[in-house]
Amino acid sequence: EPPSCPPPSPPPTPATTHQYYADWSPSGNGCKNDGAEPNYMSANPTQYLYTTLDKCCSTHFSWNYLSCMGQLDNICARSLFYPDWEGANKACLDDGNQPNYMQNAPSTYLSSQKQDCCQKHYSWDYNNCVGAKKTQNFGKYYPDFDGTEHVCVNDGLQPMYMDLSAVFWMHDTLKECCATNYQWNYAECIGSDPRSPVVNDPATYNKWYPDWLNNDQTCKNDNSQPAYMSKNPGGWMYNTQKECCKARYSYKYNECVGVDPNDPKSGKWFKAYSGSCVQSGDGTNVADQWKTTYNTEKQCCLRETAWKNCRNL
Repeated sequence: EPPSCPPPSPPPTPATTHQYYADWSPSGNGCKNDGAEPNYMSANPTQYLYTTLDKCCSTHFSWNYLSCMGQLDNICARSLFYPDWEGANKACLDDGNQPNYMQNAPSTYLSSQKQDCCQKHYSWDYNNCVGAKKTQNFGKYYPDFDGTEHVCVNDGLQPMYMDLSAVFWMHDTLKECCATNYQWNYAECIGSDPRSPVVNDPATYNKWYPDWLNNDQTCKNDNSQPAYMSKNPGGWMYNTQKECCKARYSYKYNECVGVDPNDPKSGKWFKAYSGSCVQSGDGTNVADQWKTTYNTEKQCCLRETAWKNCRNL
């Protein structure tokens, strides 16, 4: 006998002046805005009441969000659902064309409700399987791992696991999504959506950062730094190239800042901040333009330090 479902009771006409609250009564399974919330909720509306159904459902019924929102497509069917593994393999069907092995093991493969079939066989892409309209993370960008372009999109078709872990997968801007997930394909990713607004963060825009992904090992300010640097600019980004090179590439400072070996000060001796004389151009020391330089270490030592330090020169 085919499964049957009790006819749903029509929802009451919402009172637009009432906010939504979580119905935690024994028969409750979602949010209401009928004005019948308990007194303790009315007394503390900022904690218990919500102006949108989405906010109430995502806060208190995230484990059953789609049912709370009333967005399950044809969940009360008159036939059994099965995973469409031999077809498009994106959802559950109820057309009666399931393979024989599924027919012979109904408890394993067949479900009376579509959401049960989707949860069991397509939990990683539950939203798309049940055909629900997307309201969670609407308009945010996510990495399109199923596509071939290696870019981020905001079409609302993200898998459910991304919605459930939005802090890791969903991004407010295309730039943030590309920097987090497609650093190796950043230029193509950032140019994939010309409609995406360009928002420059003054804390990171045109700041210098160590480019550890390339072999040249230098500092850049091309605004393509990894996401972890953008999220912590105080720890990774610098106002000038010299600051970046000194902090991250002190062992090859000259090369990092692009010092010309033919520079007049290259090879000259000068007094470093440590108090001793060092030679410019040895890979770690660069004489500032205002520094006095000398042809030999002894000349520098006699002029810039105590004479006893120069006895062995």
